[in-house]
Amino acid sequence: MLKLPPKMEKILLLVHGEGLREVDVAKKLGVSRQAISKSIRDGVGRLSQIFLEVAEILNADIIRVNLRKGYAIFKDRQLNIKIYVFYIPEKGVRILFRDNIECNSEGLRSLCIDIVKAAKKWGIIKKDKGKSDINEVLQEIIKIIEA
Repeated sequence: MLKLPPKMEKILLLVHGEGLREVDVAKKLGVSRQAISKSIRDGVGRLSQIFLEVAEILNADIIRVNLRKGYAIFKDRQLNIKIYVFYIPEKGVRILFRDNIECNSEGLRSLCIDIVKAAKKWGIIKKDKGKSDINEVLQEIIKIIEA
């Protein structure tokens, strides 16, 4: 399955998304710092495996992976287009094709909303950006991860 266990996901988001120190996460969750450290190592490893599996399924080359921010950028080998892969907390992997970024359509709106929420949780964008147009926010996310 292309999803992390809930506790592991929560730890990764606290450390990499919110920027908390391992010791602070350990206190918050009532476990040892070593347990947090192991969970982070295992979580990053699993997330890496997830992105590798998705690249293989899509027959794509990996251009960039940021395991601390929960995303990867691929390039399709046949169509030669970019593919953005986001790890959405509680939902797993979601894929956005470069030529397919239009959030106003019925089918893509919920995908775009999921990606924006995940970008906030992973700390890619700030929670209080103030932009109301989902397309603008998504373009900002793409710009940030492309940089």
